[in-house]
Amino acid sequence: MSFSGGRNRPPGHYRALMSAMLALAMGLCDAASAAPPYDQGGAVTLSPRVRFLPLEAQHDPVDLSARVPSLMNYRVIEAGTPMPQAYVVSGSEGRLISGAGDQIVARYVQGRPGQRFGLYTPGTLLKDDQGRVLGQVMIRQGVARLERQGAPLSTLTVEKSPREVSAGAQLMALDDWTPPRQLVPLTAPAGTRGQILDRPGAGRIVGLRDIVVIDLGRHQVTPGMRLRVQGEPEEVSDPVTGGLLALDGGVLGELMIVRTFEQTSLALVTRAGLPMATGDRVEATLDD
Repeated sequence: MSFSGGRNRPPGHYRALMSAMLALAMGLCDAASAAPPYDQGGAVTLSPRVRFLPLEAQHDPVDLSARVPSLMNYRVIEAGTPMPQAYVVSGSEGRLISGAGDQIVARYVQGRPGQRFGLYTPGTLLKDDQGRVLGQVMIRQGVARLERQGAPLSTLTVEKSPREVSAGAQLMALDDWTPPRQLVPLTAPAGTRGQILDRPGAGRIVGLRDIVVIDLGRHQVTPGMRLRVQGEPEEVSDPVTGGLLALDGGVLGELMIVRTFEQTSLALVTRAGLPMATGDRVEATLDD
């Protein structure tokens, strides 16, 4: 019996093994030559790319369904249009504040039993930069149904009231405007410029999803148009020359036109990057 016979290998086996080892060594050499030359003191320059994903795609439909009730609560009486004459005198039993389900009495009501009226309180008187009156904001306190017309007082029932109905609230026939559930963003014409006139019933500071009034009417904008809110330029002092330099105010946010009137429009704030307020400028967007 030979103990060395089990270790004998055919010559072809060794040649195949040597070829495989040689191929592996050559591959390692190629990888080393292709790798960054860290051992030679070389430097590798990286060029990262940042992909910006906006909160809302610029051209996707904007869902307004959550804001429909609020949009129904604001309207503008155009300059030159007579103000409503009918007004609430009191609630039942002489109450000054009423709510849904309560009866109210009002003066100068013209209508038929069953007719529905909006109950409004005047908001901001809208004026342009030259002081010219553009219209009057009206804020709806509720909706009432006429039960009995009388002279001088008529009786109505408050059907719904997002706000308390107070004595002195003015009655207006409900308009036939229905807020859209969605709006497709549109490009405003180049050179479109205006300003935020009012944030109805809510002070000067403007934030995301707020409804605002701007001084651009139906002849300048249409529902769906996007406008950027532009910050005012500021002056800074040059530390070397001491002179004053103008610093761009930057883009504060973005809004979308929702409803147009003759000289004004309602808009929804769809983006808010920096604090905004009434009086800020609005312009055509830069990225269209």
